Amino acid sequence: MTLKEIIIELEIIEGQLDDAFYQLPEYDANQDSRSSLDSGRSDLYVLKDNLERVVLNGAEVTVPYEDVKTEA
Repeated sequence: MTLKEIIIELEIIEGQLDDAFYQLPEYDANQDSRSSLDSGRSDLYVLKDNLERVVLNGAEVTVPYEDVKTEA
């Protein structure tokens, strides 16, 4: 998986978090949930920004990963 592919996956997750944040009603009872979603979105934005900077600086790194299968 390349860094650009990771960024694309992060953009998909970003959209999902944004949808969840904006679909959650603004009731007082939902404040903690909205805060948690907003915090996750913020962390994701920072991660994505850092990866985009690496790619813009010319890195084309393939990240090895192992497909881990769990037994039930």
